[in-house]
Amino acid sequence: MDGELVTAIAATAVSVVATGYAAMQAQIAKGAARSAEAQVHAAEAQVALLLRQIEGEEADRFENRGPQFSIESTHTDESDANVPRGKLVVKQDSGPPLSSVIVSATGTGVEGMRGAYNRDNGYSDYRQEQSIDIGSMAAGGTHDVYVDLDYQTRRTRIQLSLVCRDQSGNTWQRGVAARVEPLPDPPRGRGRTALG
Repeated sequence: MDGELVTAIAATAVSVVATGYAAMQAQIAKGAARSAEAQVHAAEAQVALLLRQIEGEEADRFENRGPQFSIESTHTDESDANVPRGKLVVKQDSGPPLSSVIVSATGTGVEGMRGAYNRDNGYSDYRQEQSIDIGSMAAGGTHDVYVDLDYQTRRTRIQLSLVCRDQSGNTWQRGVAARVEPLPDPPRGRGRTALG
């Protein structure tokens, strides 16, 4: 064989090996790029999860700073024979002073909230509203809330929904429930006898 042919074959062989090596390096680089991209996506997912956790914790802290309510007492008010009403004494147990508490009610036999006194068209009675604003409240404060019931209802469970706003404009939604029923009849005492 002549020297030039050997050199050409050797150069071709080196070129083939170099091309193969370059292709292998390109595959390794592509794999590394895919791995790096996957790591970036994983890191982005971890950051997003961490942000959701932080937002959730902040939302929990906000909710925990908000007002808490309870029902101190209840009964069915039958002073108006045409429209029995549930009377609930709502108490703000804790939380910031509130500038507004909007109350609505649901339950079997519940027809609405007793609103403002109405003297329109010669008819005097309380207006029935979907919701009422009972105004400002602060921790320890109470407010009487009247819920109109249908004519047949004297005993029922009433769910109150409260939308509360503080002076800074922060808003919370709360719910409390209680059972209303007529007050028990007073015990009958023995009559007095005349001395004589």
